[in-house]
Amino acid sequence: MKTKNIAFFIFSYLLSCAFPAFSQEAPNENIIKYIEQYAALAVKEMERTGVPASIKIAQGIHETNAGKSDLVLQSNNHFGIKCKSTWTGEKVFHNDDAEGECFRKYEDAKASYLDHSNYLKSQPRYAFLFEYDANDYAAWAWGLKKAGYATNPIYAQTLIKYIEAYQLNELNDIAENKDEEELENFFEKIRNKPLQPLANNGKFIEPEDKENTVKKTAKEKKSGKRIKVKKTHVVKRGDSLYSLSKKYGTTVEALKKVNHLKKEALQVGQKIKIPKK
Repeated sequence: MKTKNIAFFIFSYLLSCAFPAFSQEAPNENIIKYIEQYAALAVKEMERTGVPASIKIAQGIHETNAGKSDLVLQSNNHFGIKCKSTWTGEKVFHNDDAEGECFRKYEDAKASYLDHSNYLKSQPRYAFLFEYDANDYAAWAWGLKKAGYATNPIYAQTLIKYIEAYQLNELNDIAENKDEEELENFFEKIRNKPLQPLANNGKFIEPEDKENTVKKTAKEKKSGKRIKVKKTHVVKRGDSLYSLSKKYGTTVEALKKVNHLKKEALQVGQKIKIPKK
């Protein structure tokens, strides 16, 4: 068998392992139930620590196989965090990269969600992630992989797939606006819209492109302060970037920058972030 064919079969096998929730054995309903059960926790943790709710939920879905993995059922460990030398709490032993590895055990899911945030905030190797825009999920996903969060070679792609398929970045807007009443609208949206796995149009950024994204983001941060979001405006008929800039006391350029817009044309129903003054 040719080398290229062998490489293709290996990648196909890894891809099928990475996305078990998109298979017939784990239907979309399991993922939706997981999102409904833990989205509020993820939103509160983003408000508290800045860890994007979209990334946290995507990691939770993947690490627990949408709440069905043996590890989470034994330990309430939603993020696959191992004991490490600093852990003084309860432990369970589970086969992962090696046999019988030590994993943290939590009293409940909330404790796991809090510890995950604290873990990312306290470890120097993850510090650079918090320089990224919370909605730049590709940079966060690749950054986690780069920092060594997981050994899975397509860990970043896995998170990106979940975020795009389930529109998880909308949870970030809910956290930024501190509008948890919007959660029910989000749940209704994903319940009533049949969700299918993305094929080839997801942001499967190659490592070299990821590096460019990281460098570009770092350069942007160095050149100026990050624009903080005040609220989100839902575009109505007659709205324009100019009219919104006047209404909210900002500028067209600031609106384009915070919303990553190249053009000024808006669509009714589009969500536009309004920067703080």
